[in-house]
Amino acid sequence: MPALTLDHVALATGARRLGPAEAGERPVARVVVDSRAVCPGDLFVALPGARTDGHRFVAEVAAAGAAGALCVHGRGPRPEGFPVLTVDDTVAALGRLARHQLGRLGAEVLGVTGTVGKTTAKDFLGALLGGAAAGVHVAPASYNSEIGLPLSILGAAEGTRLLVLEYGVNAPGEMERLVRIARPDEAWLTALTEVHLEGMGDFPTLVREKARLLAAVPEAGRAWLGPGAVAPLAAHAAAPPAPVIACAGLAEPGLVIHARRPLRWVVEDPRLGRVVLPVIAPHEAETALVAARIAALRGVAPELLAERLAALRRPAGRLELRRRGALTVLDDGYNSSPAALDAALAVWAEWGEWEGVSDRHLVLGPMLELGAAHERLHRAAGRRVAALRPRSLVVLGAAAAPLAAGALEAGLTADAVLVTDDPERAASWLAGRFGPRPLLLLKGSRAAAVERVIQALSSFPSRPVALEG
Repeated sequence: MPALTLDHVALATGARRLGPAEAGERPVARVVVDSRAVCPGDLFVALPGARTDGHRFVAEVAAAGAAGALCVHGRGPRPEGFPVLTVDDTVAALGRLARHQLGRLGAEVLGVTGTVGKTTAKDFLGALLGGAAAGVHVAPASYNSEIGLPLSILGAAEGTRLLVLEYGVNAPGEMERLVRIARPDEAWLTALTEVHLEGMGDFPTLVREKARLLAAVPEAGRAWLGPGAVAPLAAHAAAPPAPVIACAGLAEPGLVIHARRPLRWVVEDPRLGRVVLPVIAPHEAETALVAARIAALRGVAPELLAERLAALRRPAGRLELRRRGALTVLDDGYNSSPAALDAALAVWAEWGEWEGVSDRHLVLGPMLELGAAHERLHRAAGRRVAALRPRSLVVLGAAAAPLAAGALEAGLTADAVLVTDDPERAASWLAGRFGPRPLLLLKGSRAAAVERVIQALSSFPSRPVALEG
């Protein structure tokens, strides 16, 4: 990031500085919010949290050599000789600091949002644009909140010309706060599906909140829509001021799929020519193709795009393949929603066809943050699961029980369904039902930790698998 001192921080955040007067010129190496990660020269931002309060650790970060700490007025210790900057709200101050540094950086911002696929889209796009070697800074992991977005910006290196940032929201009003931190010059809305209804209230409200990112793009920019965003946006939100480019994904006119094996999709694209996509699922292929269109309009040559497409790496935790002896596991336990579950189920069903496996099993956890729609959406998902005729369905956690009810209503037999909170019981039950070559999909919201079932299957030693293209 551009050179930063404690005086810069005080100016950008409106903070009151306590401590030695000469400390204002002290340089700041990084901005961090985790006291355990503090290194000498870092600025520690003390944030309130559900489990703990960062102000409790000011003395520890001072001892670790931090350049200073940003705290709420009157909270936390004031170690002798240690610079402390105080504000009314450290989360808001972190956003102001990021906005200040973004202005000094002078880089463009390309924002990515949507209800599914944001992180994959952001990572694919950053790679196709050339990454750090091309002056492109990509937000790490899923840094997309009022804390993560500023940290993404503050992690950009001096000389960065473009930031690819991820914007995540759970309730009305949040996108406006994110856009105030970093207004995008260009934006991509990946998809709009039923998620976060607990905070949003209903689907139209969710669509309008996500659309605020597109509305922030100036007329000279571009607003990209993934295939799953086009219809909901037209139904529930106003058109953005910037030109809209709606993508049809695998239904693009003239697009031909020559092969679709795991990690080797061969596609003939009318704009790119023949390309190889190292993806597993159809939605990943669509994401790669939209990212390629964006990169092409930003000047990346077709030959270089084809090379970078073939080298794409999928984010960790999304449909990871593991072999445990004869057992094949598709671990997609990073998160879940109705649309994400359907996408994973489609891959699981097709995987059985690819490998000639009919012995297919499921471990499904709850889809969280659905509010009043929780039972309806889980029952509907259960009915769709039943139509795929798994040999076994484990529903992990009482919150997902309506999913089991839906599957039973749709004809899945009771002896094929287990509802339990106990991963050990689930593993034991599954092991007794596995045939010679079982295929198992794990899917659920992160809090459900569905991977515990695999950890309990100790009789199947684990090894990761790298598929050959």
